[in-house]
Amino acid sequence: MSTADKRLLVKKLAKVMQEVKYIQKKGYNKFHQYKYATEADVAEKVREILAEQYVILIPNMTSHSIREHTTNKGNREYIVTVNMEFKFIDGETGEEITFNMVGEGQDPGDKATYKAITGAQKYALMKVFMIPTGDDPEADETVDERNNVGAQTKTDGRQNGKQSKLPVIKAKWQQLAGSLDGFDDWYNGQIAKKVTEQQMDEFLTKKLKEKGVA
Repeated sequence: MSTADKRLLVKKLAKVMQEVKYIQKKGYNKFHQYKYATEADVAEKVREILAEQYVILIPNMTSHSIREHTTNKGNREYIVTVNMEFKFIDGETGEEITFNMVGEGQDPGDKATYKAITGAQKYALMKVFMIPTGDDPEADETVDERNNVGAQTKTDGRQNGKQSKLPVIKAKWQQLAGSLDGFDDWYNGQIAKKVTEQQMDEFLTKKLKEKGVA
């Protein structure tokens, strides 16, 4: 294989970055009232251009773990964490590029693993091709507030004398949705609307009661 051939796969992947500039948030979660980029939208955009370049993506689950979770109502659910290996293969040169991504899913039945794999692939594609959706973790102002030494007497994670509810909010979201997919979109959107963590916690608690799991 020539040096030029060895660089061909990188050029082809760069072509995807040139073509896929943005993924519109077509998905809408009525339960949590937020928009999100679906796995299907991401995969469709990327797949078409990869196919034109004769490049395929092979997923491989290298490891996974399962843990049981009992809801407040005593219902049993399963949380699955998967480590995924993704391999780009150039059909013309045989060149390969491999990278990894972690995914997590929750379900009361047998879908937790599939949710975890789907989430891992979605974010793997979005990150490797640097596809923007309009969300930015830097927009989470509560992180800066929690880390602001002048606003707290101790660096113990307390904000204005109150413990951050983020871990609790995440847990309730996962209990409702079955995974953390879409959580960052929703959370950052609430922060932008000046919704407090206490209000988010109360909202999710209400939804859990409506669902009959709180």
